[in-house]
Amino acid sequence: MYLKSKLLFLLTFISLSATAQTVYMKPHLGLRAGLNVATSTYSPNFIYNLKRQSHPNLGVFYRFRTQKWAFQPEVQLSVRGGTFKGELEVVRNNFNFASFVPVVGYIITEGLTFEVAPEFSYALIAPKSIVPLRRNEFSLGSGFRFDFMDMAEDFSLNIRYVHGFTNLSTSKTESLYNRTLQVSVIYNLYKKK
Repeated sequence: MYLKSKLLFLLTFISLSATAQTVYMKPHLGLRAGLNVATSTYSPNFIYNLKRQSHPNLGVFYRFRTQKWAFQPEVQLSVRGGTFKGELEVVRNNFNFASFVPVVGYIITEGLTFEVAPEFSYALIAPKSIVPLRRNEFSLGSGFRFDFMDMAEDFSLNIRYVHGFTNLSTSKTESLYNRTLQVSVIYNLYKKK
């Protein structure tokens, strides 16, 4: 009986190992594209309703990984900012940012990574707004990366919340901050054997 249990365990282990996901440990390039759902906080606010906007994000990255950690420097183009709706005007704060994002990830289990992503951004085109604006922004993002398996193993899904820490207003009496939810599809350019 004891031998049968060991044999059953061994056969189960071998069959599960044969269907496991291929783990790509070598560094590789990747492309990302997705949607930002962004809003801006504005203070003091007495007349504007703050609304969300949806914008695209595009990027390229190079990913290094070990058994439990991943480092992924990426360059990203994204549009962030919300809409201010007043009684007589609508102001769309469309910040067209170029960003450098050094992502650090902890691999919780194969296929699921928790990521922390500081963002150093520069507004390529400063939007017309209700306050004078600065062009640079520091943000911190955190979220999850889901690596698909089997037939879709080259693709991943990335979900991040990005919290802006830089007051984008140059006025001393007003503040303007960006808040963004990023949802992106990633195409990993793995080197196949």
